Amino acid sequence: MLTDQQFFGLEGSLCNAKDQMPLETCVEFARTYDAQIHEIVDAITAAITGAQAGLNWLRAEPPNLGEVRETLNSIANDGKRAAEIVVRLRALMEKIPRADRAADPSS
Repeated sequence: MLTDQQFFGLEGSLCNAKDQMPLETCVEFARTYDAQIHEIVDAITAAITGAQAGLNWLRAEPPNLGEVRETLNSIANDGKRAAEIVVRLRALMEKIPRADRAADPSS
């Protein structure tokens, strides 16, 4: 199974080569990256939990449509939150020098 850093192509490309990120910056990046990943997982988990709750409200006799509506709004907000985190993480990744970018004259 791939680690997050392998999946996002970070392993071995940030801190160990000449002209790469200084170690302090690399440590701060890793800390920020880990926090962002944790936030994404939290948002997705909240959306899943909300979906399960919404299904339960629909199964009730009679279905509690008010609760379903609130739950769907919550799921939408959790999805937006996850998307915003991904955008922030992408922006963070664009700021870091990478060996493959340095070797590519078009970047």
